[in-house]
Amino acid sequence: MKCITVLALLLACTMGSMALVPPPVNPSGPVAVIPTPPPAPTMAQDLTEIMTMVNMIQLRQLLTRYLLNDAQFQAFVRIINSQDAYVTYMRFRSQPEVFGFIAWVRAQIMLSGGEFQLEESEEPMTIINQTPFWANTVFGWQGFVNEFLLYYPETMIRMHITTKVAQNGIFTQFWNRLKALKPVYERVIATPEAQRVAAALQQNGIDIVQLDTFIRNQFGWQMPPTLAPSTTAVPAASSTAASGPVDVPLVPVV
Repeated sequence: MKCITVLALLLACTMGSMALVPPPVNPSGPVAVIPTPPPAPTMAQDLTEIMTMVNMIQLRQLLTRYLLNDAQFQAFVRIINSQDAYVTYMRFRSQPEVFGFIAWVRAQIMLSGGEFQLEESEEPMTIINQTPFWANTVFGWQGFVNEFLLYYPETMIRMHITTKVAQNGIFTQFWNRLKALKPVYERVIATPEAQRVAAALQQNGIDIVQLDTFIRNQFGWQMPPTLAPSTTAVPAASSTAASGPVDVPLVPVV
């Protein structure tokens, strides 16, 4: 017991003496603490940030409502699922520039260790309207476009992209590579199949100039005002109405 008491007193004296010793003085002044910069965002993180800006539930409900109730929107869906639209879509995806771009993006996502679904969602679209109060509230193609733009934060996404590009990170490379696909897009939409799709859309009251402008704005493929496409109708071919695989969009999705 005496040994334990002596050890306790020695420990208390030692700790007390250490507390009384003043800290060493640095003759050169206080040492500056440099904060460690956060790691640069990865490709998966950059793409996820953009995707989370879009309320997919609202857009899916909008698509379901118009697909069930609006004849003009139903015609749009049939046309973009036609054989000509499928050939156009696959021709775009098979271009060497597009194939290389998709391979590069996939490699960057794998290197970042993140998860990001590059392909389209396979979630089924229900034929049961979950909001019966709005079941018949449809106003044709332009009504669909107007409501879509209410839910799709185009301005916010564009500002976010501008900020990310200015940071000169991996997203800058992604955006520059995506913008470089503009000649491919213009080359593909000039093919006979794409022209027949455009003609069929026009014949059903779809503003193809508005649609083309929206697509270009999303991917940085804007055209100078003097080169904007005309609204002259293109003669349609009967093959546009041919049936094709379901849920294959005309809009290039990478």
